[in-house]
Amino acid sequence: MRTHIRVRTRRFDRTALGYALLFSLPMALGITVMMLKVVGGPLSRPLVFAPGAVVAACVFLLVAVAATGGEAE
Repeated sequence: MRTHIRVRTRRFDRTALGYALLFSLPMALGITVMMLKVVGGPLSRPLVFAPGAVVAACVFLLVAVAATGGEAE
C-alpha cells in the first residue's frame, strides 16, 4: 500500500515581498514623521524612529505570512 504525501512548499516570492513593503513602509514613514513632530527631537533618537520601525516590522511580517500562506491547491 502506497501513500502519496504531497508536500506543499511555501515560497516567499517577489509579489509577496512587494505587497509586504507596499503596506509596511508608508505606515512606518508616517509614524516616524508624526513622532518627529511630537517629540521635537532629531531623527536619531530612539523614541522617534523606534515606533515606526516596530510597526513596519509587524505589518511586514503579517502581510508576508498572509501572502505566503494562501489556500492549499
